[in-house]
Amino acid sequence: MLTQAVGWSGTRLVAVVQSLTPYLGLVLAPIAVIALVQRRFSLATICGAVGLGALLLAAPLAFPDGQAEPDADATGLRVAAVNLLYGNDRIGEVAADLSAISPDVIVFNEYTPEHQTALQGSPLARDYPFRIDRSERLAGGIAVWSKTSVTVDAYPDTYSYSVDLTVDGPDGPVRLVAMHVPTPINSFGDWRRDLQTAEQIGRTATGPTMVIGDLNSSYWHPDFRRLLDAGFVDAHSANGRGFSTSWPTDRIVPAFVRLDHALTVGGLVSTDVHDFEIPGSDHRGFVVTVAPAR
Repeated sequence: MLTQAVGWSGTRLVAVVQSLTPYLGLVLAPIAVIALVQRRFSLATICGAVGLGALLLAAPLAFPDGQAEPDADATGLRVAAVNLLYGNDRIGEVAADLSAISPDVIVFNEYTPEHQTALQGSPLARDYPFRIDRSERLAGGIAVWSKTSVTVDAYPDTYSYSVDLTVDGPDGPVRLVAMHVPTPINSFGDWRRDLQTAEQIGRTATGPTMVIGDLNSSYWHPDFRRLLDAGFVDAHSANGRGFSTSWPTDRIVPAFVRLDHALTVGGLVSTDVHDFEIPGSDHRGFVVTVAPAR
């Protein structure tokens, strides 16, 4: 909690442990009870102070600041975020599920050459004629599939492939930056650098902008909260889903942290977000609806 108070994630171990911050209560509560029973009031007081700190830190998730109201006449752009998992061999099922959901734009993380071949050969491809594919072995690939035209503006200098593009949405052009930030375990320095790249996008955005994908960070990381300080609004938090989780979905333990995000800024607001299961992946996907602010 001290690292949270000063906003410091100075080592990969600290960054990893910070993702478990909301589960402090599972440890603090029994320790506090035992301390009170044993009349160890100093220990009980410390537990209470740490618990209060955790509650204050979590308050913005429970009571998020209101975002601007969307334009009443807006249609909304529906964008899906899908971390495929590079070893996923159930791509046919993924394609069928996405066809049923039918978002306007799909962002794929961990997009391999095998995934590219399977998806382009599926019925899903017929509905998404505008495709930016940057496949890569293992987890570094990314793709953006759209029903309407897109224009690539840049390929940001990030650890894994990223795409900065403009989507021709039903309410006007939307800047969409698809990213896959590395884990702090694999490359701590690049993790921080990519989040700083996203932060700079938020601080300099001049029009409707969204950063979306697997950011491998959560609200419990000070580096992620700096994105919110830069002007971004997290779609899950803004729509009452701040405590929802997206990883891992392929383990015995249930998903315990949200690593996948849609962040809006520049007069773009999220009006809805819902999660869905991705066959064969270790992440939950989500679909976010965004519209210009009134």
